[in-house]
Amino acid sequence: MAVIGIDLGTTNSLAAVYRNGKIEQIPNGLGEYLTPSVVSFDNENVIVGAIAKECLVTNPGETAAAFKRKMGTDQKITLGEKSFLPQELSALVLKQLKEDAEKYLGEPVEEAVISVPAYFNDNQRAATKEAGLLAGLKVERLVNEPSAAALAGRMKLEEEGVCLVFDFGGGTLDVSVVDIFENIIEIVAVSGDNQLGGNDFDRKIAEYLCASHNMDFDGLEPGVQAALLRLAEKSKKELTHQETVLIHYELDGEDIGVFLNNEVLVKCCEDLFARAGRTVERALRDSGYHAEDLADIILVGGSSKMPVVPYFLTSFMGRKPTLAGSPDEIVAHGAGIYAGIKERKEDLKDILLTDICPFTLGVEVNNRSGDRRSIFSPVIERNSVLPSANTQRYTNVYDGQSKVVLRVYQGEEYYCEDNLFLGELELPIQPMPAGHACIRVTFSYDINGILVVDACEGEEKNTAQKVFISQNLRLSKQEIDAKIKELETYKNRNGRNVHSDLLLARGKRVFAETTGLNRQHIGELLRQYERAFADGDRENGVRLQKMLEDFLEQFEK
Repeated sequence: MAVIGIDLGTTNSLAAVYRNGKIEQIPNGLGEYLTPSVVSFDNENVIVGAIAKECLVTNPGETAAAFKRKMGTDQKITLGEKSFLPQELSALVLKQLKEDAEKYLGEPVEEAVISVPAYFNDNQRAATKEAGLLAGLKVERLVNEPSAAALAGRMKLEEEGVCLVFDFGGGTLDVSVVDIFENIIEIVAVSGDNQLGGNDFDRKIAEYLCASHNMDFDGLEPGVQAALLRLAEKSKKELTHQETVLIHYELDGEDIGVFLNNEVLVKCCEDLFARAGRTVERALRDSGYHAEDLADIILVGGSSKMPVVPYFLTSFMGRKPTLAGSPDEIVAHGAGIYAGIKERKEDLKDILLTDICPFTLGVEVNNRSGDRRSIFSPVIERNSVLPSANTQRYTNVYDGQSKVVLRVYQGEEYYCEDNLFLGELELPIQPMPAGHACIRVTFSYDINGILVVDACEGEEKNTAQKVFISQNLRLSKQEIDAKIKELETYKNRNGRNVHSDLLLARGKRVFAETTGLNRQHIGELLRQYERAFADGDRENGVRLQKMLEDFLEQFEK
């Protein structure tokens, strides 16, 4: 049984496998490699991918996208009368990728290595593993997206040395400083923004269009918002090979439009670039390197294809970056290679990838200033190479104290309440005057996200230990089993003629977006095509399919 690598993206997802000495991308039912991370429901049917993406306009109330941004939270996404956690919707995407992989490979797939943003915290990583479990996948290992990109791109570099990987996807930005030497890939420092990506550029473009016509984007109907965001995404892509594009949309019988170029886009997105700049600065500061020390700046992620991104980095860093292969696919390639390493493939045995702890781990200590908020005391600092271990010493707070409760946190903030609480450990101690106890706390953190906390008093008179496992999931085993059964009740619409279903979904989306003669014409074509499909009239169906495709191509130019 093969182990596959999966890039579970905010916008698109992709699976890859390492076999016969090379990496292979796994196609979906449409023969495409990228599967949109979109889920839609039609009664008890679930639709995943490109067809679901069309439903964002025609059926927005039962369609969801960009749910990766909510991973690790308890925020539920309501689709019709149903509510889902982000990992449940992610599980449906993973399940589709698993089924596509099994069809392509001709064998069962029960295990995967999944890439995650380097700046995902413990809750977000646990939720990702939980999504894999709900999809029927064993997920022992997560790999940071820029680490996967560095792994896949190591042979594409013109020279070895220290590189900055700028991984800009649809929903997240990761910046990593990586030292590459022969077969050794060492992650030196990471920084990120889990709420910054290409989707934010789409929204800025849509808001710019609305503002040009004295409209409030937030006040529009969900279907109209989805249509404008789709147009914004399309115009953003067109700016990669055109100097100026016209965005226009027919709303309530009125054609609204605006011209867009890269100069306007930069101005619209000044605040987004400022956030990206701060993320780059932090990664460089933590690494100890400067821009002039770098051998290369590598662009990764679909959003890096926007011309404004290399322009920004050239201005900000004083040097031109390099686009690494196909930026949409390189993370999945790296995850696939990592899966091959996990399988102990002979030709990968000499590759060594070292990763780091993206967030600081520490304990709560008493605040002596009179402020009731407790203070965060770091034990393992962020960017420590994994596996990592460190010991800190603490003491008792008041006279006669008989126990210490060690509350463990993850984060960078001064006050504990602003960091992520991971759990607690209780250590009994000998009663003595305040400040006289010697309490040693040791953190050990490994590449699988397992944190072991050991505490002892003095010469180990009293000891305590607790294992904090990131796969210590938010749902109980009973809840997991129940949700797996629930997800299995939804019939997968993608098993039908997906090309025909996609054409119908695309036609219905255009029908919803237009009015007048065009709407009448597309409506009549859809009715005739669906009738031919239902009657099994293949010859007429093929003719109508060509007419429908030609009309849509002409209309969407």
